[in-house]
Amino acid sequence: MINYCFKTDAAWSAALALLLSGGLLLPSQTFAASSEWAETDGGRIRISALEPSQDGSIRAVLDVDLLPGWKTYWRDPGEAGVPPSVQIERSDNINAAEIHFPAPERIKDDYSTWAGYNYPVLLPITLRQNTLGAPSVLEADVFLGICKSICIPFQTSFTVEIDPAKPANAFEKRLVKRAFEALPEKPGEGFEVVAKRVDEDGSNVVLSLATPSKDDNGELFVTGPTGWRFDTPRIAGHSDNVVTYNISASGGPDGETLNGKTVSILVKASGRSMETDINLP
Repeated sequence: MINYCFKTDAAWSAALALLLSGGLLLPSQTFAASSEWAETDGGRIRISALEPSQDGSIRAVLDVDLLPGWKTYWRDPGEAGVPPSVQIERSDNINAAEIHFPAPERIKDDYSTWAGYNYPVLLPITLRQNTLGAPSVLEADVFLGICKSICIPFQTSFTVEIDPAKPANAFEKRLVKRAFEALPEKPGEGFEVVAKRVDEDGSNVVLSLATPSKDDNGELFVTGPTGWRFDTPRIAGHSDNVVTYNISASGGPDGETLNGKTVSILVKASGRSMETDINLP
């Protein structure tokens, strides 16, 4: 097999076009508020959804059940890989879908270091209705990479009927609840950014973060504007429960620096995770 590592939008589009026209497209029929499993090398996936809320939002989950030794990508893998995606243009009474991601692991293989999951993972999805409270049909085209010694692209489609008169069962409710509860926290007192700066050359970021307790094994993930690449953050020092990271960046447009840019950070520490956007000075 081929090791697929998609580093550009053009490469992703080409791979997706190949899948849609070839034998890796695996449609899945569905029933009630959960789809059947769609199986591939390395695991299987399905979608479960709850009935609509009063505000027209629908909570759902992409259940990625990986076999031992297999992995999949985070929302911004880093050096290589393509994040999972859900396209819902063919849906009825659903106009938006947002995938959320729990905190990832930093994974090293023979080709690169990247962010993802090396265990079964639940990816929460928030759907939005056009007509609030009315029945909806989710037509979801799902694309993700599943990796072992190689990475293979996996494309499948689901159809899930979402009817307020047919509420999800107890298992589906617990599954979706568990997926959303596993998402990173928002910043709060004792778990937040306390200092930030950009070095003179405009490509090295220094962040100080307050964490719930001192943790020498904490991890930081940084993503930023299109084109910028961030090296694995390095811990520069501890002071009580405050840890300082140095993050080197490259790949920005010629002449541009990170000054004034917005970056997203996710920090794992003390058995917890926190995610937020920050504006650099």
